[in-house]
Amino acid sequence: MTKTYLRNITADYITGAVSACEGIKDSLVLINGPLGCKFYHGYAAGQSMVRPQELWRLKGDLKIQGAMSDKLMRSQYFAGSPEIPGSNLRYEDFIFGTAEQLARALNDIFAEHRYSFFSVIQAPGTSLLGESLEGLLDDITAEFGIPHLFIEAPKLSEDIFLGYDETIVRILKLLELNKKTYVKSPAGKKGRPKVNLFGFYTYEKFLEGDLAEITKLLSLCGADVACAAGADSSLESLRAIPDADANIFLSAERCARTAEYLSDLGMPSLDFGCLPVGPDLTESFVREVSELLKTDCAPALEEIEKTRARIFYHMAKHFGAEGFPRDLSYALEAECSMIYSYADFLTGYLGIMPQALHDLYRERKSRFSEKLAAVCGAQLSEKALRTDLSKVKDAILLGNANSIAHILTYSGNIFGIEISLPSSGYVNVLSRTYTGCSGALQLLEQLINGARLLKAWE
Repeated sequence: MTKTYLRNITADYITGAVSACEGIKDSLVLINGPLGCKFYHGYAAGQSMVRPQELWRLKGDLKIQGAMSDKLMRSQYFAGSPEIPGSNLRYEDFIFGTAEQLARALNDIFAEHRYSFFSVIQAPGTSLLGESLEGLLDDITAEFGIPHLFIEAPKLSEDIFLGYDETIVRILKLLELNKKTYVKSPAGKKGRPKVNLFGFYTYEKFLEGDLAEITKLLSLCGADVACAAGADSSLESLRAIPDADANIFLSAERCARTAEYLSDLGMPSLDFGCLPVGPDLTESFVREVSELLKTDCAPALEEIEKTRARIFYHMAKHFGAEGFPRDLSYALEAECSMIYSYADFLTGYLGIMPQALHDLYRERKSRFSEKLAAVCGAQLSEKALRTDLSKVKDAILLGNANSIAHILTYSGNIFGIEISLPSSGYVNVLSRTYTGCSGALQLLEQLINGARLLKAWE
């Protein structure tokens, strides 16, 4: 079994719950706790997308409608960061109760800014108090006309994906989707089919780029996106989920309970289970989508063939007919479905062998374990899964910035590629992705330069 080597905490249930609620357009996510409980989430919230309220510093002609006011930004609840405020509880609130300060915070915030939805998530300390706050929140909902979700006791020992998945289900139940009926589109219906996407969340490193790439692939297949749950989707689009033609699930870890809940609607669905990385998985994705929707995927297949040709050109130019050097290997840290996605491209397509594979949530018993073994070979994949990531050297390392930095202190000759948060702070002005056609080329660019820096061609 892989040894514990991390010196930093991994995101847990409360982060997933925050991400699910924050993924609603014009939403307020408030942490009911001391101000310190909100800073990590407030910092992480602005990493994956640009929103109007974050543009509060712009003045004059650049001022954008929806940006947050200076007064609110500098208030005791936001403390200078534009999202995920805290109720700013004091010592006495843990003795006499948090209701008064929570009510003050919500009333002050709603007096300054308009939201379509709000959620209150208890911090670890306040969740132990056992207060009954639903009545207070119901009164605030009635006063301001804003629906809410209250998460009273986050499962702090559980992982981020469970927190995200269960919270998405709670939001859909709040919107009473189970009372709606899916109506099959009539034969010969005019217009392009519409799909709902599940598997994107705001803690994703390249949310904007990943969503744009999947949207482009679907468009090439003759379909449009009606709702991308968790990716700045509006309440209206979430309520209209049953009006689309199909649901597409792109992450086994993030969508299992959501898929189970939505199965009662009787909608056609595609449980692809992972993000398509590399041309082979991308081709499988577009073919399965087109088969489900009865559309023509020829334009998407043409784009994929262009991607294959470009990959071949750069491989031949830099490494000749033999491809990447045989002594080049990689190490990878992610959830199992994501490990499979990258391995399918790195090993199955490019022929680079894994040195170590660290499944962050191995206890989940993912169905992608067998697929991973098929791509890498059962013996090699099992050996890589047992290898301690801190022992890796002379390899491309794909993971979050903290893990890359930590392993660099133990091992030499590593080239790191950030594929998940936390980030090193490198600023991507243009949207980046490692998904689909564009993502395959961006990842290849990193791999070629990484191989050259490692001097692996020698």
